[in-house]
Amino acid sequence: MAHGTTPDGILGKVIGLVSLFAVLPVFSLSMPLAFMFGSPSCWGFGEKYRPSFSYVWSKFMTETVMGCRLKLVGTRALYKDGPCVYLSNHRAWADFFIDMYLTEGRAFILSRFAVAYVFPAFMLPAMWVGAVFAFKRGKAGAHDELNNALDAHLKTFTDFTGFVVYPEGTRNVRPKSLPLKRGLIKYTHSRGMDVQIIIGGHKEHVLSEQRGSASWGVEIPVGYSDVISSKAFVGDFEGFYAEVKRAWELEWDRVYGEKDRPTRPYHPKVQLVEYTNGMSVLLVASSALCSVAGISAVLWCVTLAAAAMPLGVALGAARGA
Repeated sequence: MAHGTTPDGILGKVIGLVSLFAVLPVFSLSMPLAFMFGSPSCWGFGEKYRPSFSYVWSKFMTETVMGCRLKLVGTRALYKDGPCVYLSNHRAWADFFIDMYLTEGRAFILSRFAVAYVFPAFMLPAMWVGAVFAFKRGKAGAHDELNNALDAHLKTFTDFTGFVVYPEGTRNVRPKSLPLKRGLIKYTHSRGMDVQIIIGGHKEHVLSEQRGSASWGVEIPVGYSDVISSKAFVGDFEGFYAEVKRAWELEWDRVYGEKDRPTRPYHPKVQLVEYTNGMSVLLVASSALCSVAGISAVLWCVTLAAAAMPLGVALGAARGA
């Protein structure tokens, strides 16, 4: 079954790989590009509240760059009435912008710090505004250090009321879920936070380093679970974990199970936040740097073309002689 613009078979693999190489430069500069060309605009300097960076960026990548068509399965919507940890299925690189968009930019993403070395133009501004919590793989048993760092991040970046967790612990493109890791589910229970499960299908067809492929226009079925309150399981982590597991499996089956399920087009709502002076500086500086990089790339291509012209003329003359 074809997904998006990438057909099945050998031709599809070739097109997918070419598409991946084409979109990677855009992805690496996606944060400043979203500032410049994203909708809704971040540039209303006279307005007290403007769209959050995380919302503008995630919508730009999901809908504008990759052309994803979100389809809501069922009637449940995003929970946003309090601190919440959103548990999502990890399929590919596309998860980061799709899942942030599905939380309306209200949740930050956990990412290994090594990604900052690969995509610095995206990661550094995202880390500065708190949209990405970058961590280094620590030694065994360093859970308290990670938990305290998450507490500090939530207190510092108050525009975010929660974060996205991938409880399977690794990418999984199989039709069935992997067992859920307990670590950050324990954190959620210990902090008395709510949990909502968000399952998105076919995300690996959008942008995947593992598959070596990218495709435009993929349909993404999306399901939101009922909210699970850890306060209803005080002193009973096993009961809480069992309820989370039950809800996870139910939502997974709703999204990946019945193919004739009723769906409707879905566009997450914009989140408005109050901009600080630092955010305005980041907006202007990153956009300016992206513009300079783009102009430099064009001039470099023109210079190469101009340098190649005399060589082409000389080769043509040699053939004619």
